Amino acid sequence: MSRMKWAGSLLLLLCLGTAGCADNDDAGEKKVPGPALERTYANPIKLADEWGDYGLGDPFVFAFDGAYYLYVSTRDTDAGVKVWRSEDLVDWTYEGLAADDPVTTGAYAPEVRYWNGKFYMYTSPAGQGHYVLVGDKPTGPFTVATDNFGRTIDGTTFVDDDGQWYFYYAGPSGIQSAPMTDPLTVAPEEAQTGAYMGGWTEGPTVFKHNGKYYMTYTGNHVFSAGYRVDAAVSDSPLQGFAGQANNPVLLRTEGATVGLGHNSVVTGPDLDTQYMVYHNLEGHGVVGPLRHMNIDRIVWDGNRLQVAGPTSEAQPAPALPAFADRFDRTKLGKAWKSKGDADWSITAEQGLTAKGTDRPALSTLVAREKTPASYTAEFHVRHLTEGKGKSGVVFSYVDGANYGIAEWNAADHTLEARYVKNGQAAAEQSAKVPGNLDLGQLQTVRIEKAGGELRVYAEGMKLLTMALPAEAGAGQIGYAVEGADADFGYVAFSGSIDGSGTGLAYAPLPGRVNAFQDEAGAASRSMLADDGAGGFAAAKLHALGPLTYRVNAAKTDTYRFDFRVSASGGARLRLTEGGKPVTDDVEIKPSGGSGASWQTVSVRGAKLSAGPHRLTLEVEQGELSAAWFAASPDVPVAAKQDGFDAKMLRGWTPYDGQWSVKEGQLRASSSEDGKILTGEDGWSDYAVEADVTVPDEGGQTGLLVRVTEPANGAELNQNRSDFQRGYFAYVDVQGVHLAKHDYDTTSLADAAMAMPKAGEMVRLKVAAAGSVISVYVGDAAKPAIRYADDADDAFLHGRVGFKSVSASSRFDAFGVAPLPEAG
Repeated sequence: MSRMKWAGSLLLLLCLGTAGCADNDDAGEKKVPGPALERTYANPIKLADEWGDYGLGDPFVFAFDGAYYLYVSTRDTDAGVKVWRSEDLVDWTYEGLAADDPVTTGAYAPEVRYWNGKFYMYTSPAGQGHYVLVGDKPTGPFTVATDNFGRTIDGTTFVDDDGQWYFYYAGPSGIQSAPMTDPLTVAPEEAQTGAYMGGWTEGPTVFKHNGKYYMTYTGNHVFSAGYRVDAAVSDSPLQGFAGQANNPVLLRTEGATVGLGHNSVVTGPDLDTQYMVYHNLEGHGVVGPLRHMNIDRIVWDGNRLQVAGPTSEAQPAPALPAFADRFDRTKLGKAWKSKGDADWSITAEQGLTAKGTDRPALSTLVAREKTPASYTAEFHVRHLTEGKGKSGVVFSYVDGANYGIAEWNAADHTLEARYVKNGQAAAEQSAKVPGNLDLGQLQTVRIEKAGGELRVYAEGMKLLTMALPAEAGAGQIGYAVEGADADFGYVAFSGSIDGSGTGLAYAPLPGRVNAFQDEAGAASRSMLADDGAGGFAAAKLHALGPLTYRVNAAKTDTYRFDFRVSASGGARLRLTEGGKPVTDDVEIKPSGGSGASWQTVSVRGAKLSAGPHRLTLEVEQGELSAAWFAASPDVPVAAKQDGFDAKMLRGWTPYDGQWSVKEGQLRASSSEDGKILTGEDGWSDYAVEADVTVPDEGGQTGLLVRVTEPANGAELNQNRSDFQRGYFAYVDVQGVHLAKHDYDTTSLADAAMAMPKAGEMVRLKVAAAGSVISVYVGDAAKPAIRYADDADDAFLHGRVGFKSVSASSRFDAFGVAPLPEAG
């Protein structure tokens, strides 16, 4: 991502939290400012007329002509696909059954794509292959257009920049892909994409970002609290998808919403911010799982996808565009001005229409509302004069001699763009339009004007990139025809571009906030640094001055703040609000060499009230770069001992495995892997110890530390022992080991040593202090393993417990106590 993509554009301030929209006379929808968080929503979302005792599972949302349409899975006992409509992703209106054919009985995961005047619905009847249905409107009626062509379940489509279609679906070893010859036909060949969660993997969504292919996908079992979303990226649409290092990107196993997954991705009303739409699990309904819809914002850190969530408290409603018009009236009104000989009119049947077939000169209709210098705009164009003339969109319009234009040329099936300065073309470029795109049907045209760069898209396909002269800046947008008739639809623009509105949105806390995404756009005023983990950092913060971030605290609480920073010399920072300290000063020691320049420093005891805040990061001394800061509940460690003399396991929660107390010991059966936890997610620095048995060959017995998001990985044939985030220090017949779990397992360190015989006990102790995990065996004063987890994804807080893998294990003499705060 270039620095210029973050330049300018604070216009999103006009629409964040807007409670309503003021009309400009009888035309257009000029958005007016409203107080922060005045307009909110909260997950999970329940809607009128949803399937009873089944809810809103597998929610798919797509945008068409200024509106959003929601489709959800149908319960097994019913036929039909329900559809809701919204203009803002918050207020939804039920539109009835989009389809009611018997093949839609138990219609799982219906998805709809618009193409050349038709709407194509892909759905799987009770997970048994796929049908395609076709309709003339997004609300239907859809009729069956194919036989069942198989390909298991959860089909989704993607159209690349060249117009090539692809189909993706769940397979036994991950998500599979196949090219499509047209919207109704999947080619026989198929490929393994590489997107796999080590168990049943389903619910793919594919899209393109910065020239790379992204896939989000879900697993492992819909009734598991550990159902979650991963993301993968590839240079190919068919294969080579590699999971992101920050997977899972969406997970919650305890609390207000659990079992999160099967998402779709949609761009919000501000035309730039993407949202992840997914469901949560609420238990067993009468027929299948009971689920509801959730929506959370996607945040981009370089080419790394992140989700600002999951959330379940009130969040600001998705930002609206700065200007929009649906032409749902009979007069243009004062918001628009025409130039040239074409006749512009609005009818109830066609919306906005231009008659200009016999008038070869350029005619334009531009909105009086002006864009900032950098912006995103969306248009809808249908060229009606077959084989001749031009129709398209106007951008950065100043006057009849200074403007930008992008038009369909019907004669040669191209897209032509130019910027006119003082009546002469100062920049121009053309691109061949994919042959399967019918210009005679309504097509979505998207303009991204990022500083001196213009990008033009049609139906999501990037067709053209052009450098613009310096004079191409702020201006007006609109429509144009040259010797042609055309129809036009929804038009809007927003000052948000390439994610620039992220800093103006309120980031949910607990959660992580990227340091370069402050409300004023740090990246537009400073050098961007590599954060060492594939993302960006704000550099030279002392020279830059304070940075202010918008956050939304879930509840009034005491928080711990972690800061990911790099400083060549000593430095000191703190967070303030309204000039008053939120955190104590944080002393930062000089970073090591280039290979270890990033460190995470922490401060505890910060008190925040529930609701929105503007937190300022101040560098009090020195100079540093900051990648992110994160907030989590701060809970003092309560010292605890347990000799397991009582039959009842008070204060312990088993998540998987068979646990019992016998003869003064806690025991785990060898019948399945197991874990059991105690403590609080907000615990941070502590020492935990216990006597554990040395397992037989192939087994593992040990202590879990800093565990969050635990789920039962043994149930529902998932057969996984790593359904948690945290560290696992364990012994086996070879010695002692340290591993890291994040719904996957990474080995961190091993220490070979002589161990007691299998079945005998050994004392194991783990001290977690800051980023350092130290593992002690027996009465040794020196740790057998000392591991400094300096990674971007180190675990800094969480519960403690026991874990047993492929072993019959016994535990005794447990104790946990706080350590002094890491300095």
